[in-house]
Amino acid sequence: MTIQEQYGLLIVIALMVAYSAYFSALSIQRHNTFRTYASDMGQMDQALWNTLHGNLLEDTRDNGDRTARQAPRLTDHVEPIFLAVSLVFLVYDGIESLFVVQSIAVALGALPIFWIARRRLKSDWAATLFAAMYLLFPALQAANLAEFHAVTFAPAPLLLAYNYAEERAWKRYALFALLALAVKEDMALLVFAMAVWAAVQSTVNSQLAIFDGASTDKRIRIHVLRFTFYVSLAPLIIALVSVAWFAIALYVIVPSFSPRNESVYIGRYPQSPLAILAGLFIPEKLGYVVGLLASGGFIALLDPVALLVGAPSLVLNLLSSYPAQYSGTYHYSAPVAPYFVLAAIGGAGVIRNSKFVIQTFKSLAPAVVIVPAFLVALGYHVLAGYTPIGGEYFWPESTPHQQQLARFVKQIPLDARVSTTKTLFPHVSHRRYVYRFPTIQDADYILLDVSQSVATNAVDFRVNYLEALQQGFGVRDALDGYVLLERGLAQNELPDGFYTFLRACPCALIQNRVQIDFEDKIRFLGYDVRQDDWQRVYLRTYWTRLPGMDANNYAFYPFFADESGALREDAVIPPLLVQFWYPTMRWLDGEVVVADTLPVDLGTRAKIGLGVFFGATWETAERRLEPHTAAPISSEWVWIGNLARVGKKYQILP
Repeated sequence: MTIQEQYGLLIVIALMVAYSAYFSALSIQRHNTFRTYASDMGQMDQALWNTLHGNLLEDTRDNGDRTARQAPRLTDHVEPIFLAVSLVFLVYDGIESLFVVQSIAVALGALPIFWIARRRLKSDWAATLFAAMYLLFPALQAANLAEFHAVTFAPAPLLLAYNYAEERAWKRYALFALLALAVKEDMALLVFAMAVWAAVQSTVNSQLAIFDGASTDKRIRIHVLRFTFYVSLAPLIIALVSVAWFAIALYVIVPSFSPRNESVYIGRYPQSPLAILAGLFIPEKLGYVVGLLASGGFIALLDPVALLVGAPSLVLNLLSSYPAQYSGTYHYSAPVAPYFVLAAIGGAGVIRNSKFVIQTFKSLAPAVVIVPAFLVALGYHVLAGYTPIGGEYFWPESTPHQQQLARFVKQIPLDARVSTTKTLFPHVSHRRYVYRFPTIQDADYILLDVSQSVATNAVDFRVNYLEALQQGFGVRDALDGYVLLERGLAQNELPDGFYTFLRACPCALIQNRVQIDFEDKIRFLGYDVRQDDWQRVYLRTYWTRLPGMDANNYAFYPFFADESGALREDAVIPPLLVQFWYPTMRWLDGEVVVADTLPVDLGTRAKIGLGVFFGATWETAERRLEPHTAAPISSEWVWIGNLARVGKKYQILP
């Protein structure tokens, strides 16, 4: 190996290390800031932890009627690779180790990309650029950050199998092809397509053969019309194994464990040809494909064979009616992205070897082809990537509230059965039994974060909490919205420290200050416009009591309307949790109370209205408080702003 070759390889290894470190850190930070959930992070962690402790891929499944059962993950997918991944807990017994091993697994795919590009393009610096292109691929980075999934382990073994198939190193090819099969049942389609391609590549008389020398590998003779082909045996065996494995996994294993006797994911795909065509050419799916092509500098179009080898997963994503599969922002693109980089390498080879480029640019031919393609890919990364130079970059800051979770988790014995919410589930999933609240069953502890219950029905959440108290649970600890209940305790009253999540500093920087007095009872101070990770809108409203506050518990009625003032039926805001946990008659003089609305999809524009009432609902209210502002108001509610979407953000119009 020359010094230049060593430099190229060392640069790629350095890029892989940097990628692994950055995405491990970002994934862990997302977890620490409650951006992982019961599905899928918590379930995966629990299944892997249980596997290491003798309960094969077992997690806790809700039955939908407030009961749960222990069942293996085989009800959904067949992912044997998890048996090996579970061993990472022997190194570090924490959920963080899964984020690290996942990031390393994705980064490893850059190595075979480097080898393939160097062999085809005869250039180490070109191979280094393509390895960087792979690591910068936005859809692959998004898959890495989409909590934790088996499918993100697919790129490296698929690319290694592809590399060794080109080299006709059949034992290594078979090893990594089998490893790819172990990732997930539908990887069998990709392995089959690659096996067919490898068989064609190995055919002595094929015009596509990369190597011309005689080989000692085992072959079989195939006669087609007047032609005779000698095909290597290894890819044919792998093709047969992949077909058999796919059939067994999808039609035997999953139905045997699934209550529905079939995969739940089959329903995502249309059953009629007309429905397939109608859903195939929608703007979102076309944009998805354009994004994949842009990530490879668009030269992937010049190597349709590589795209065809990776077509099975791409076709599954495009045919699906589930938007996440063709969004490019979830794990579904993990096995698709590598083939667009492979096709980009092939496309570069096509242009590089064309007579026009050779005659016109001579020694500069590689640079003329590869540098522009890489710059296009880099430009798309700036638009849609997840590194600090990418348009989707976001480093979530941990809040004091999130940091307080450790106080409650350490009070729960490791062998205790726990019921908890979807956001806290992954933080207690290193145990055999974890239920999703309100399923309690035989839980010893219930851990809740009421501040996160804005994403649920506030009425139901409160009712379920009170039912837990009636079933013999008592308050062990509570602070800033967290409640830890223990079976058998008698304490039912929440301490004053619990309510701090509903109290804001009087000096709070309110984005939109709009002072409105609702009679002499309550003063509205203003609101912030916020968005969650899915770009949905919610309002953070600020309130304080006035001297005339009485013994009634008043409720708030924020609502969205269209430009004509008609109520937006598609953006109705459910009751706010504050009225169920911290009723207005308990508010203290001078304190500022915070009330968040449920996130909703708003579209491009909306008007914001506000009212205050006493009763079950606004429509059936026993009393509505009159709003008082500087300008007289004749209605029982008031407009407080006009909201418009500008790019990905919402702004209040002047």
